[in-house]
This record gives sequence, structure tokens and C-alpha cells, in this order.
Amino acid sequence: MQTQIKRVTDVSTWAASSDLSALSLPREGLITEIKIQANLTMSAALTAVQPDGLFRVIQNLKIEGDGGRAYLGMSGEQMGRLLALWTLYDFGTPMINLQSGTNGIVTFVFHPGSNPADPFDMSAVIPARALSEFLVKLTTTANSVVDDTITLDSGSFRYEVNHILGVPITGDLMTPIGSSMTKTHTANKSDFSEEIDVPTGNWLRRIFMLVQDETATRPVRKNDEVTGIKLSIPGTGQTIFEQTWEGLKVSSFQGKIAGYPFQVADTITGHMNLPDGLAVIDLRKFRGRGFHPVYGMDLRQTQQGRVKLGLTIENYAAGDDTIIYWDQLQAINPSYVGR
Repeated sequence: MQTQIKRVTDVSTWAASSDLSALSLPREGLITEIKIQANLTMSAALTAVQPDGLFRVIQNLKIEGDGGRAYLGMSGEQMGRLLALWTLYDFGTPMINLQSGTNGIVTFVFHPGSNPADPFDMSAVIPARALSEFLVKLTTTANSVVDDTITLDSGSFRYEVNHILGVPITGDLMTPIGSSMTKTHTANKSDFSEEIDVPTGNWLRRIFMLVQDETATRPVRKNDEVTGIKLSIPGTGQTIFEQTWEGLKVSSFQGKIAGYPFQVADTITGHMNLPDGLAVIDLRKFRGRGFHPVYGMDLRQTQQGRVKLGLTIENYAAGDDTIIYWDQLQAINPSYVGR
């Protein structure tokens, strides 16, 4: 076995509000991590930076294999924010480097496996060596998303890929599969009565939730829009858990980070706080029948519509919503075994 980190020589050139040309990623070995580095240049020195400003540059992102299979599928409103917070959750730091008032670098990381401390973790991989195509598809946002007054002038996206070489594809390998959705709030809802069907047919490892308040100039993450979360199987009367939003936030970040510098009046302060509007349901923490400490909740034989995510919604205002990413795992395609 040989491990390798490879820099992709091709780059995606930033253009505002655009579907950038699909870019081919290396098809060597098994992929265990992909880094996306956004190099951004502003038209002038930033003056009124929006919360999550530089994270907002990605609208949609898809890491795609044969037949359009999404190993990572993120579509919705400025999904770079959620991926940046996912990076924070897994690695303990937001990967941002504001080099000057006009230049900044943001690094987004997609780690398919369950152990981000190991850059060559094989608990879940992308079988690139068996694929006939392996693409990154990226859609950008408008040039006005970073700052109230300053616009993005130019930029590029660069990629690094972690490989494991010399290892055959076996039938026990797991692969990532994921998708996102946006749940628009329509009214206040009590007692977890806003129900969402949880996708089934695979292992469900984690649920990432980003809750937004529409009352600001741009939607911002807030903690008082969703106040309760419940995961249940109503047909059997089984409740996996029900928690307050704040309780879920604390359990999400236990043992991960001490806090996150937050922004007040366009100034980064030294105060530390858990990220507003973000919580993660980690199904690997649960024990008992149907749960696995690496793969999460076994929904392979569960019918769609049987498992529900319930929300309690308060302080409703038009435009509020919850963005959800379903982090799932699926057994390797049998046709890839032995390649």
C-alpha cells in the first residue's frame, strides 16, 4: 500500500453566478480526502464583511462518478457555508486565511471516512480507480456575497486529492453518498410537528443542519428559529432522541472545539461561542440494534417515509429555513470489486 497527496494542475476559474466547467479529478487508487482551495481577490479592501462572507462563494458542489452518482451532493443556498462549518466540525478550525484586505484563501475539506484525524482513513472511500469519469462540478454565487459594499473581483478553485494506491477494491468497502435539502419554514410549529422524511436505503451517519433567519440583509445563522429536534420511527413508536436545539448543539461539539470566534458589528471578536445556527446529529453515538459505531444508523431495508425528523419552530418570519445535509454511506458497487 502506498499513500499519496496529489495536487490537481487544472483549476476552476471563478466567475460570478456561474456553473463552472466540470473538472476531472485523478482516477488513481482509492480517494480518502479532497481539498478545495478558493483563492479570492476583492475589488478593494473589505469594509463591511458579512458573517460567513468568504464561505459564501460556493452555491452548489457535486463530486460525481459514473452515471451521475454523487459522492458529495450539495445544492441549495450558498452551500459553501455548510461545507466550511462541516470542515470546522471535523477538523476543529475554519480553514480561512485572510492575507490582506483584498486577498483571502478558504480551504474546504471533504473527508469521506469516519476518522478525519487520519487523512488516509479507509472506513469510507471513493473507488476512483474503477471509475470511467470522476468530476467536480461547482456553481458560484454572486460577486456581492462577501461584503455589503465590496465585490469579488476574481478568483480560482484548486484541488488536492488523497489517494491510497496498490490496494484492490474489495466487497467490504463503503462509499459516501449524500444529498442536501432546504426546508422552508411556513409557520411556528410546536412539539416537533414540522416533520421531514429522512432518506432511507443506506446507512445514515450524520445529519448536518444549518438554520437561517431571513430578517437580516442576507440570511444569517440563528439559534432561535428551530428550538427542538426529534428523530423517530412513528410506525413503531420508537424515538431515537428528542432534544432542545441548544442541547443538540452542545452534544454536537462535545470533545471537538472550545468555541468559534463570532462576528459583531463587522468585527471579529475574541469571544468564543459555538457556531450559531449549526447542529449535527451523529448517529454513530447511538448503541443497540440497527446502529454501528462507524457507519451510523442502518436504514438499508427501511421504507422511505418511515423515519421522521421533527422540528419545533419558533420566531417564524417569512424566508426562514433549515438547510440539511444527509451524510450517508453505501456498500461498494459490486461491479467495481476486483478492479
